[in-house]
Amino acid sequence: MWLSLGGAADYMGVSEDTIGRRAIPWQDAPVPGRVRYKLLKLGENTRMERRYYVPDLETLLVRA
Repeated sequence: MWLSLGGAADYMGVSEDTIGRRAIPWQDAPVPGRVRYKLLKLGENTRMERRYYVPDLETLLVRA
């Protein structure tokens, strides 16, 4: 349910910059026209990285 910045851009068929402009930190409720992200640690000895919430991306696809 979570994608990297590059994965989110590929999924949407847009640039990484486009995803970045629509990104907001995680909130419990969706925000129309925005993609929520969380900083997630994917494994031991890795850094925290932004991951974008797929249901928000799908909502943007439907609106386009």
